[in-house]
Amino acid sequence: MLLYQQIRHHLQERLATGELQPGCKLPSERTLQEQFNSTRITVREALARLEAEGLIYSQKRRGWFVTPEKLKWNPAKKVNFNLLAQEQEFTPQTRIVSLNTLLDNTICPELGNGALYCLSRVRSLNERAIMFEAIHCAKARFVDLEKQRLDGSITEVMANVYAVEISHETCQISVTVLPDYVAEILEKNNGTPCLKITRSRYSADNDLIDFNIEYWLHDAIEMIVEGH
Repeated sequence: MLLYQQIRHHLQERLATGELQPGCKLPSERTLQEQFNSTRITVREALARLEAEGLIYSQKRRGWFVTPEKLKWNPAKKVNFNLLAQEQEFTPQTRIVSLNTLLDNTICPELGNGALYCLSRVRSLNERAIMFEAIHCAKARFVDLEKQRLDGSITEVMANVYAVEISHETCQISVTVLPDYVAEILEKNNGTPCLKITRSRYSADNDLIDFNIEYWLHDAIEMIVEGH
């Protein structure tokens, strides 16, 4: 067994026996180096394998942790994040990163040629950031959006304030890595794997309401898709 496999097996056993509980911090990389008379590269190879399996995760400048319980979620359906999290006994948080105006609409021509709002937010569970989203909508349709409360359900804001109802949506799901600027916001290393979802949401008459881009940490969610 190669040395990185020994380190991986050692940590995997501690996870399996419950010695390392969800949310617990792992021994430091230096501690593991000394314990196994190893190099930093070998230790990181072992940790990277466990991270790829979704068993542990890294937090930039803080170290490695055991992955907590995952949020069960249907990726093909945009839901009320706060309610979904609370139903599963998580504490949700939303942080507004920015609300900008895009004058040159190149990201989604279907929204028209006018200026767009771009609302960027970070979604967290139990104080762990797990998702970054950028919501794009026509500024002319949602006048003074900046005056609304934007840390909750945007769907509800659209319905209650602007009388705009979402009827259906289409989404594309792909596996990729976090863009560098998103990795920085989520306090992750560059190249961290993620699930990317792009959503186009429509009214009942097929008028495009908004276009969303989401980056979810792959180890924070468990996808549930029901078929008929």
